[in-house]
Amino acid sequence: MNGSTYQAPPTWRVIVLIALLQFSYWQIQQDSHTEMNAGLEAYATEDYQPAKQHFENALAQQSSPEALRNLALACLKSRDLDRAAQVADQIASSGNRNDLAWRDFFLGNLAWRRSELAEFEAHGPVPPAGALERAIAHTEAALQAWQAALETRDEWPEALRNTQRADYRLALLREEQQANAGNADPNVEKMNGPPDLNAAPMDPAEQERLMQQLDRLDLQEAARKAEQKLDLSGALEW
Repeated sequence: MNGSTYQAPPTWRVIVLIALLQFSYWQIQQDSHTEMNAGLEAYATEDYQPAKQHFENALAQQSSPEALRNLALACLKSRDLDRAAQVADQIASSGNRNDLAWRDFFLGNLAWRRSELAEFEAHGPVPPAGALERAIAHTEAALQAWQAALETRDEWPEALRNTQRADYRLALLREEQQANAGNADPNVEKMNGPPDLNAAPMDPAEQERLMQQLDRLDLQEAARKAEQKLDLSGALEW
């Protein structure tokens, strides 16, 4: 009979191959674990940009729900809002009920941050057209996201309190909108239709400047509200 027959590789070669594969997998886990710990340390010291990079590295080594959540939070804190939204979608792709709830809660916090930026623009020396309307729209989006989180996961006090904060802030923003409409300058062109939330983002340098000013104002606002002892004041919750 022509041709050669199949011969199984020697047992020792199989053992070596398995050992090499196991070592490679172990090394990947170790590298991912090292990057994760470095990211957590940077995040704890509020050094969010390096934390974000460490979590990106950990995710590249080994994907996990923990790495995705940490990366999403670091992106939000480092003001990379578009990347934060992308990671949130990755978290929800698992279809897991808890992951969906976490995604919704996170998107609420993300929309809230966008609304703060829009409100800050609206109160600037030369507010762009529709800035206050965008602040309202993003706050409504935050409210809807937190409500969705509550529907997915029962008994979530933090999400409930955030919806109350959103309701409170919406009332203030709408009151300001009505006041502006009542005292509007007839020579100023009004914005037609709802704001475009998909419009091109502002220049990154300008967004960074506004975010830094927002951070300073956050501290001032927190101190002011603490003095007033408002039940709905304070930072967003998890």
